[in-house]
Order: sequence, then structure tokens, then C-alpha cells
Amino acid sequence: MAEVFPSEEKTEPFTSEELEQRLHSSIQVDEVGDAHHDTVPLDDLIIEEDHHKQGIRILVRPLTRNRSVSPGNENVQWLALRAEVADPSQPRSRVLAVTQTSKDINFSIRIPQGEDERRPPLWCELYYDPASDSLILLNKSDVPIVLARVSQSGPVPGSNFDQEIVPGTTKDLSPGSWRISVRSIPVLDFRILEKRPATLLVPCDSFDSSVTATPDARNSFGKRSFLPDAGDDEPDSPVAGKKARKDGREKDGVIIFMGPEDEELIFPYPNASKTKEVAIPNGHALLEVQKDETAAIPGGREFDQYRLTKREQIATTGASSVFTAEHSSVPDGVITVKVLKTRGPNSDARPQDTHRNVIRQADIWLREYQSQEDLQHESIVRLYGGDARYLSLYMEHVDGKDLAARGVWRDGATDLFVGDRRDAVRILRDIAGALHYVHQKRKTHNDIKPANILYSRDRGAVLCDFGLSTRTTDPATNGGTPYYVPPEFIGQKLRGPASDVWALGVTMLYVLRKIPFPDARGRQGHPKQLYWMIADLNRKTAPHHGHHSRAASAVTQMQQWLSEVNEAKARLNPRDRVESLVLQMLTPNHTQRITMAKVIADLLKDNVVARK
Repeated sequence: MAEVFPSEEKTEPFTSEELEQRLHSSIQVDEVGDAHHDTVPLDDLIIEEDHHKQGIRILVRPLTRNRSVSPGNENVQWLALRAEVADPSQPRSRVLAVTQTSKDINFSIRIPQGEDERRPPLWCELYYDPASDSLILLNKSDVPIVLARVSQSGPVPGSNFDQEIVPGTTKDLSPGSWRISVRSIPVLDFRILEKRPATLLVPCDSFDSSVTATPDARNSFGKRSFLPDAGDDEPDSPVAGKKARKDGREKDGVIIFMGPEDEELIFPYPNASKTKEVAIPNGHALLEVQKDETAAIPGGREFDQYRLTKREQIATTGASSVFTAEHSSVPDGVITVKVLKTRGPNSDARPQDTHRNVIRQADIWLREYQSQEDLQHESIVRLYGGDARYLSLYMEHVDGKDLAARGVWRDGATDLFVGDRRDAVRILRDIAGALHYVHQKRKTHNDIKPANILYSRDRGAVLCDFGLSTRTTDPATNGGTPYYVPPEFIGQKLRGPASDVWALGVTMLYVLRKIPFPDARGRQGHPKQLYWMIADLNRKTAPHHGHHSRAASAVTQMQQWLSEVNEAKARLNPRDRVESLVLQMLTPNHTQRITMAKVIADLLKDNVVARK
């Protein structure tokens, strides 16, 4: 079967082995000290409205015979909850309550080996699914675990009791109570709670009244969907236990659903008299919101609660959606929103593949957020914040297109850059400055290419997309885009600041019109199609598994590409300062390659470009 080549502008993500260095909220359970064992089923514990408002998603009860539980951070706390039918001798039960905030992608549980050594250590990670109320369990232990649904209402359709989860595999867990056992020894009970739904403020003229829910209509997660009329103020609201209330100002006309103890909370909205409010009980709120609609995001903390009004779609791929929006916590006007997708267009995807994609995208979100949150440079897109609950990033909006934009900076027919020398000098100076700053922070970008450089003649060049950024002390990643990977990666698997320099050198060959847009070579139907997987360049040969041919093919194709880069280098003029610098950026020996600090110094020293 013929190999299917990816489309142009393809970035290879981190492999699963490369996503180990993460920060997670977690608990550590130690086998010391006696503890009282509660017998009240977790399903019977009452979750108050205040608990929901805090964003609590998981209740945890360790079952080890002797245990001492230390919450990993402020997102994990002990709660004393009352049961529906309280036992006079045990009026309240103590459980660990886990809150998902805008910075939590998952929750990790580690329990050491039992005192009698019959039970091995347990390590499980529970990833929050941004597109549903479910959690995805990943068994990181060295031994199989047994998972059972213990909700008294019985198993949900399609679930099994006593299902074995072998190491490295996943399981989708819907809301309810579950038990983890190892070698027939119960270790942990936990209950998954539904998340608070976002609310959508929809312009009336764009709303389809046919989707109005009746009071008895429920979605697949048992929540009620609702859409009241703007003038409806009936006490029997479709939302059980809540009442519809109107702001006293008739001009607003936005109905807010509130509990009896809620504080007054009104979200102002432009032309509110022409809007309706509807809950988004499941699905991904930020992917469902349409142009000029506002998503009201709830949260237990001040910074976790905000409004987002979508404006214009910028781009959408199978991995992400990028659009402009207005954010209630960002006073600077329009921002750029990037939302990582966890559901592909293929509805027939295997559950394990869907689970892996959620985990991979969550870890990429965390990496990008942590890599960029402390970067403050005029030629780097400013990160305002992000929301792990939706795998979204909120960034400065740069009024400029990326260098790969067809019909803007790239000729649609020839794939050549359409800017002039002044553009090339400006791009080199700005991105060299940004990379020098990043390298001073002891970080490597790992995905320098035209598509990750935004440019306008007013603003200059701005570096974006830090989803593959690593610390310079981290092992070399297989992520990135193959045309920009340096020669020292073959065999030696070396990457770092010098590899960013090489990648910018290849990018500058395109900007100086010495080569067409490199990524176009991966396009199906290209007359000189060329593409390889970065991970295959250093794959151990195993002929009986077909790895030998893959590795050999990858090395052969990359060597072919490097020969084309060398041919383009020969067309550079060493007496031209800018082209001379690009020559030095493409030095094959990474130890002799020019640094970004030297590039900047040379540009300024020779007055190639004036300071801002």
C-alpha cells in the first residue's frame, strides 16, 4: 500500500515517551498510621451547590489498610460531606475533593507498595476530557489494575465490572463511582462529578427555536438543556432547583439561572435585548461557539470565570482552531484564541486512539503554556493566559499573517516568498532577537519555520507557537517539521539552540527566495514530493518489523533534502551581509554554527538595519 503523505505545514508532535516531564496535581498515599474507614458509599454523599461552584470534579477515598494521604497542592483538600441518609454514628464522611482549575489537565494518584508486599505500587493518571464530563484513566503502574464501577445505580451502558487495565492502556470513565483494585486488593474508590456547564449567549436572530428543550429533555449525561424565552420568568424553570431571574434593567434582557444562595451575577452583553442564553451541557464550549456568540465560562476562582466573545475564524485544522475574540479579563481589545482539539473528523476512530489524543493534546497544551508564560519580548506573541479545561490559549492578536500564508507572503503558484529585501532584513533581525531571548532563558523552540512567524511591515516579525518548546537540558525531541531539522540529528540525535539557528537559516533561504516554501514538498501531487518522519531518523533497525526500511528511507530522504539546502547555499552571496549570516547559520557542524547573539551584533554593527 502506498504511503500517505501528510499535508503541507505538518508539525509532528511530541511522542508519548517525550511527555514524561510534566507538572500534575496529585496526591501521595503513604502506608503509615491508622485511619478511620468510612463505609458510606461515595454516591450517597451530597454535593452542595457551593462545591460545584468551586469546580470540584473528583472525590477520592483511599482504601489501603493503613494510610496517610497528603494532598499534592491547594487543588486537593479534605472535605467532610453529609450523606443523603446520615448514620447517627457517622454524620459526615471525610473524602479528598479534587478541584479542576484552569491550569489542571489531569490528576495523578501514587500509592506505594503495601506493607505485606502482596500489593505492588499503584500509579494512575486521570485526564480531564475537555469535550465531555468523562475522565480518561491511564494505568502507569507496572502491573495490571482492576477497575469496577461501584455506583449503586448499576453500570452505565457498555461498561463492565472488574475490567482489567494492563499497564500503558487507557479507559474512558463516565461520571459515577469507581474502584481500583490490584491483585484482588481494593486500593482506591473515587467518584467523578459532572463539570459545571458553560453558558452560551446567542443573538436571537441567529438562534434556531427548534432546538428549544422541554423541561424533561435530557442529554446523554443526564443534564437538562434549557433555552427560556427572553420574557419567561416562571418559577418552574427547566433547571431543577434553580430559578430564572432578570436584571432589573429591561434593556439587558439576558436571563441568568441562579441558585437560591447565589450572589447577583449579571454578564453584560452588547445588544443584550437581542440575545438568549442557553446552557452548553456537553461538548466543547469553545469549539461550539460561533461568530458573535459569547461563552460565559464558570469557575471557582476569580481568574477561572470569564466571558469570551468569538469574532473571526483565523484557521482550523484537525489539531486546533484559531480565532479572534474579546475576553472579559483582557482590556486590550481583540485577542487570538488557540484551542487544541481532542476529537478528529474520523468518527470511527478506536477508543484507545481517542484517549491517546486527549492525553497528547493536554500535555502539549501544558508544555506550550508553561514554555510561554514567562516570555516577554516584543517579537514573541504575548501569552495572556490559558484554560486547561478547554485546552485553550489566550494570546496577543498580531495584525499580520504568517510567512507561509498563501496569497499573502507566499505566491500561490510558485510557492516563493513575495516580500523584498527590506522584509528579509526585518524578519531576520526580529526573529534573531526573539530566539536570542528564548535561548537566554535556556529554552529551545524546536519548530522554527515560516508558518510560525507572523509578519506585517507595521509590526515586524513575531514568533509564535511554543507547543514543542523544551528546556535546553531536556533530551532531544522527535517533534517538529522535518525540513528544518539540523544534520546533527541524524545518528547523534542532537537538538538545542543551534538547531533553532539552523531552522531559521532554512527559513531565511525561503525568505531570500533561494528555495520555494519547504513544507509544500510534503503535499500530495507535488512533482518533487519529499517527506519523512523525524522519529524514523534514529530508529533502531528491526527488519522483521519493517523498521529497517522506514529508517533507511527517512535518512535517505533527509540527505536528499540536505543536498538541496547545500545547492541553495551555493546561490548565496558571501559578500552580502545578510546572505553571509544565513550561510553561517547553515554551517553543518553545530559547534561552529553562528549564534543568534552574533547575528544581532553583526546586523547592528554594519548598520544593515536601524534600531527601533
